[in-house]
Amino acid sequence: MLFEGSKVILCHGVVDLRKGAVGLLSLVPEPEPGTWYMFSNRTRRLIKCVRTDGTGCWMASRRLHQGHFHWIERAAGSSAIRVADADSICRGDKIKRRASDFSSCK
Repeated sequence: MLFEGSKVILCHGVVDLRKGAVGLLSLVPEPEPGTWYMFSNRTRRLIKCVRTDGTGCWMASRRLHQGHFHWIERAAGSSAIRVADADSICRGDKIKRRASDFSSCK
């Protein structure tokens, strides 16, 4: 799918998703080219995934009309997640692992 062969970073906390791709990437201290960054709003009904490839930015968004995305709840920071977990989040599925199983990013 979208994340195949890429590193995926889930950004914790609540983000104002009215921002575009460049605005969301400005929240990441040092964005790595080829890495997807996932952001969510307060209700967890909308997520945006942003990636830079060195020549531009790519952004994908998904909104649920019922229910919410199952997100790793932490106040701030970020976690590296597996591609399969990112795909599960985008489908609206629950992640099979505990939040403590994810590696934190600095």
